[in-house]
Amino acid sequence: MPTAEPAATALFLKRWLRRPLAMGAVVPSGRLLAEAMAAATLAAMEGRPGHVVELGAGTGQVTKALLAAGIPVQRLALIERDHELAAFLRRHFSGPQIIEGDAARLPRLLAGHGIAEVAAVVSSLPLLSLPAEIVNGIVQGVFEALPGGAALVQFTYGPSPPVPRGLRESLRLEGVSGRRIWRNVPPAVVWTFRRPAAA
Repeated sequence: MPTAEPAATALFLKRWLRRPLAMGAVVPSGRLLAEAMAAATLAAMEGRPGHVVELGAGTGQVTKALLAAGIPVQRLALIERDHELAAFLRRHFSGPQIIEGDAARLPRLLAGHGIAEVAAVVSSLPLLSLPAEIVNGIVQGVFEALPGGAALVQFTYGPSPPVPRGLRESLRLEGVSGRRIWRNVPPAVVWTFRRPAAA
């Protein structure tokens, strides 16, 4: 797998300049944040069959950490809406399934690509900066795709949970946060959300 850090950063910045609210940050996730997301995802998927689905894979910073953490390449599916970023992922990752499409249509996207079982979802989407109706669609779609008890791993730069309270309550989600990663730019927190198996 070739390394392309300068190219990845330049592409990410270019896409941010065009669509800042959709990108959420000026640069890709830092190594420590990506590693924390991978560790939370690995814990969330333990003992569960199916794919790990990454939303907003961007330039693959979190993807690399997921693979380095030992998640089998054939179990990894990357969702990226931006055509240029999806093309970048295809050039630099030959193993994961790369799906170009909108995360707000997740169940339909997965079904259309033959993904029936999902062990965990990990997201780099900027939920706090997206319109409420889009966030609702994304999160509801995630938990429609996930079996009961399975988790969504999502990071945020803000002080509050990245899934709004009303949405957490309506879906009966339980959220647990990790420690703030001060050395990331900007500092970030990784959250894990689950809906109880009986819900």
